[in-house]
Amino acid sequence: MTWRTVLGLLAAAAAPARAAQAPGPVLAQAESLRLAGRPWHAAQALLAAAARAERPNAEFIVRAARAELLARRYDQAKSLLAGQPWLEDYENGEALEVLATAELALGEGGPAGPHFALARTKSAGLRAALLAARAAVAFEEAGATDSAARYYTLARSAGLAAADPWLRLRLARVTRDTAAAAALLADLPAPAARFAPAARAGALLAAGDSAAALDAFALSGRLLDAARLALQLGDSARARGALYELLTRAPESDDAAAGVTLARAGLPPRLAAERVALARTLRLHGDPTAARVEVQRAVAQGDSSAATLVLYGELLVQANRLRDAELAYRASARDSALGPLAVYRRARVLVRLGDPGATDALSGFAAVYPADTAAPTALYVIGDVLVDRGDWPGAARWFGELLARYPADLRSSLARFRLAAHAVEEGRPDSAQRLYQSEADAVGPQRNAARFWLARLARMKGDTATALALWTALAHEDSIGYYGLRARQAAALPALEIVPSRPTPPPAAVARGLAELDTLGLAGLDSDAQASVRWLLARPGQDVDALLAWSEGLAARGWGSAAVRLAWQAATRAPNDPRVLRAIFPWPNRAAVEAEAGEFGVDPLVLAGLVRQESVFDLEALSAAGARGLAQLLPGTAAQTARGLDVTFYPEWITVPDLNLHLGAAHLAELLRRFGGRVDAAVAAYNAGITPVTRWLARPGADDPDQFLELIPFQETRGYVRAVLRNRELYRALYATSTN
Repeated sequence: MTWRTVLGLLAAAAAPARAAQAPGPVLAQAESLRLAGRPWHAAQALLAAAARAERPNAEFIVRAARAELLARRYDQAKSLLAGQPWLEDYENGEALEVLATAELALGEGGPAGPHFALARTKSAGLRAALLAARAAVAFEEAGATDSAARYYTLARSAGLAAADPWLRLRLARVTRDTAAAAALLADLPAPAARFAPAARAGALLAAGDSAAALDAFALSGRLLDAARLALQLGDSARARGALYELLTRAPESDDAAAGVTLARAGLPPRLAAERVALARTLRLHGDPTAARVEVQRAVAQGDSSAATLVLYGELLVQANRLRDAELAYRASARDSALGPLAVYRRARVLVRLGDPGATDALSGFAAVYPADTAAPTALYVIGDVLVDRGDWPGAARWFGELLARYPADLRSSLARFRLAAHAVEEGRPDSAQRLYQSEADAVGPQRNAARFWLARLARMKGDTATALALWTALAHEDSIGYYGLRARQAAALPALEIVPSRPTPPPAAVARGLAELDTLGLAGLDSDAQASVRWLLARPGQDVDALLAWSEGLAARGWGSAAVRLAWQAATRAPNDPRVLRAIFPWPNRAAVEAEAGEFGVDPLVLAGLVRQESVFDLEALSAAGARGLAQLLPGTAAQTARGLDVTFYPEWITVPDLNLHLGAAHLAELLRRFGGRVDAAVAAYNAGITPVTRWLARPGADDPDQFLELIPFQETRGYVRAVLRNRELYRALYATSTN
């Protein structure tokens, strides 16, 4: 169950209509918090009040159970309601609905289905139709296909027109009548039509024709279903073939992640190729240790291919077994296709080991493979290592070779800035000016940064008029970029203002599409809603008004990444429309962000800019490193911050929206305290960690924020800090928000 569904279900509940009748001010407070986008705070208020009540009445228990749903403590929600004597009679099935929602979230479709069904009999209208659909979902998950078919039919007949294509699809896959299934699937509209082949396979399975269903699953690309069914039929060879074809073809997919469980349960790898496929899947889904074991076994079985050895090297590096990784890369260096990659990665491992042969390995790679995209990086790394050793003459030699051979490469741009910053430190402004000017003349990746620094150098020499002219031109030409905004500040120009746009109702087609998404979420059809959004992103060929309406609607519903992608599509058609900028930089959780920022004394514009950079306001965002939620917290960071706040925390709560914001704001506030209120340093530490930022602040010139930024050696962190600081100014211009 996704957060979009949980929040949708709660938004659709009857709580607002009944709030005035509820006992005590706590319920009103909780409702106010929920409406402000702070469901975790609402849950905490209710739970604390429930703990104080000696004899909580039924309403308080139901509210507390709803609070437990928000806190993702589904077992607690279930225990509060299960067995209550008034359960079936409470408020038109509301308590039954809450209990069933908790059961379904716990994977207990068996009891959830009947509870949803009973709640439906006590409801009417749209709510009854939605409960029928959710009962069907639960029955289907429990394998009760006849009951699922009955309730999908009831949901359709009750008038859920917005979800009807998806209900037809689901009904078709659980009906025993293959002719009826074919009729249901005959003229499905997009995007539901894409899933018709798999639904036909489901219908064959429901009709008892397992062999035909197995063939249909395989033909429709549903390899996980094919593997599971083949295993049930005792055809382990076919099951194995389908499973490992899936892991080889799409190791990054959710089906592949589920396939890992199947592999471990009944289809463990035997062949080296199967082990490698499983290893790639394990690595992509967060189990590098198990992945390394599988690759080791594949190598022991005789797989010495370069692809396998390079994968082994990557996993060994991840485990910090650098000497073993170096040997793996060396063994694959002769391969015609992967040899250059292996040579380069071996050289990078030698750098991490502090091996004296690292320089020769990197320079040799650049000499042997001058056209490889990593060749400029190899030369840059040599210079970077020498800078860390304090050998600036040596670094200048290698940076100079990089500039001569690859003048337009991003690494050359970085090298110019490293050399220029050092020249400024040594009191050689003319040398720095030549380097910055060469970047501007080459129209390099950092040309706007170079123009900013040319103005700073002019001011250092006392040429204020030139400095102001350069900064003013940059502020106008790069009006929404980091350096354009920074130039505006340096030249004391008026703050950027963006003309507000009047809200307009969405076009009728977009309004219908958003209503369909809402209906799918409320009906528990999460995967169908996700498929609809994916289909929309793949076919955004609409006018600007429609794209912006979709973008705003998706952002408000927690689909932040999808919303911004559509906004960029609109930008290609109307780049100067201020509405486009608001769509690219949305603020759908504004009340919650401002509240959390205020609680910890953080500038809400900084927190908004940070969340925009971290997750694009996507409730379910997940990074490759395992950071999650709006503020993209690692589980360890979230747990540590929660302990410091004396807040109860479980890992599964990490994407609860306002809890994630709460912990993110607290973490940012702690970093600001640690670094004396310096936003640039705190934001850098949010991305790179405290230890490296402490080291960078000890460098000469780091007390100057502009120099500190340019001297950050991690390209990712340098870009991240620029982006967050730019976002802060854009949110100020777009939303005219006062700061704390």
